[in-house]
Amino acid sequence: MGASVNGFRRLSTASVIRGGKGWSLLGARCSGCEAPIYPVLTVCPHCGGRDFVALPLPTIGTLYCHSVVHMGPRGVDTPYTVGYVDFSEGLRVFGRIEMEAGAVQTGQQLELRVKAANKRASQFIYFFAAPGEVPRQVSS
Repeated sequence: MGASVNGFRRLSTASVIRGGKGWSLLGARCSGCEAPIYPVLTVCPHCGGRDFVALPLPTIGTLYCHSVVHMGPRGVDTPYTVGYVDFSEGLRVFGRIEMEAGAVQTGQQLELRVKAANKRASQFIYFFAAPGEVPRQVSS
């Protein structure tokens, strides 16, 4: 998938798509059972199908659960928050949450954000933040 920088996993250009409001993560929908999938796999975990249609992920979801990480890998600033966010149609995505730990609450709405990790836009990172709020400094 890519290297990690300050706790963010870098994604290739095959994992994102540019839309009217900026970059989005690119997932898929199984042609057999219609299940949304992220990250894209070679076999559908629901029905075993192997045919998929590309699908940009939604941007707003609901925080399912989260945890604050106090001891991370060398070079990663701690503490930071991670969690699973539920989107419509049964899709659950894991990622960093760029908010103060005390402000994060299970059940709240979060926005999926994707940004270029370098000036050439050849690699990307994604994270969750409160909708409409400017997240704390995201380093890539």
